[in-house]
Formats: sequence, structure tokens, C-alpha cells
Amino acid sequence: MASPNAELGIKESASVIVVDATNAPSPNGAFDVLEDAVRAYPGVLVVGAVTGSHNALVWVRVQPPSVWQPVGYTVRVHAKGGPSEFYASALYGWMRWWLENLDRSALPDGFPHSVLLPRPPEMVEIVTPETSARLSIRHAERASDRPFEIHDPEDPLYR
Repeated sequence: MASPNAELGIKESASVIVVDATNAPSPNGAFDVLEDAVRAYPGVLVVGAVTGSHNALVWVRVQPPSVWQPVGYTVRVHAKGGPSEFYASALYGWMRWWLENLDRSALPDGFPHSVLLPRPPEMVEIVTPETSARLSIRHAERASDRPFEIHDPEDPLYR
């Protein structure tokens, strides 16, 4: 897992970074750790935040790293086995497979392929020399302070 003081080369060239969020406070501490890592490593394609021995949050970039604000989606990954440090790499492997099998002939020249990247399937199998595990993958969102509040951010009454 990358430390906050990782070498500059990691920030510029790594495809996958995994950070430790096991001691992050609830309910959104793990999301804060994940978001900090996404911003700290601007060229990374997949960022994982380990939240427990068999749980992780994984963020997947869906636009080129040259775009100033990182855009992607976050999923919660759980398995009954397999080291959670590898969950982000498993999703990176799925992402590479999906992009390699994309029919590029239907795309305009120069179109960034990663923009088309869908969410991963609900199950992915991870195989390491020591073990294999089925990863359960589902959409993840921050817990809201007020889950049922509906408001218009443009309306000054709701600011």
C-alpha cells in the first residue's frame, strides 16, 4: 500500500494505488481517505482504500488523467477470502480486459476509450498463487448527514 509520502514516480506512473483506510472514522472516513488518495495521485487509474480484512472501496477513473478534476465512480468490494489489498488490482484487470475487447472501429478517431468504461459486473473472481476468491461488487456512496433532504442548490433559501 502506498504511504502518503510515496515517491513522485508513483504519483506520475502507477496504474493502481492502494491505501489503508482501516482506522478511518465512520461513516465517511474511508471515503475521505479514498478521495485524498485520488487527488494525491493524479495519474492513477484505479485507487483502492482497504477498509477491512475482506472489504475495500475502489475508485475507477473514467476519463484521461490529463483532465484536471478526476472523474470516476466508487464501488464497495467484499469477499469471503483473498487479500483486500488486491481488490483494486482485480478491478484494474477487469478494466483492461474490457477496454481491450471494445470495438474501437465504431469510435471517432482520438475518442478517449476510458470515457465509455461501465461499472464492473457484480462478481469478479480474483486468483492469486495462494488463493482465489469471488469479489462481490456494488455501487458505493457517501453516507448523507440528512438522507431524505431534498433541496435545490441554486435556491438561496436552502444554502
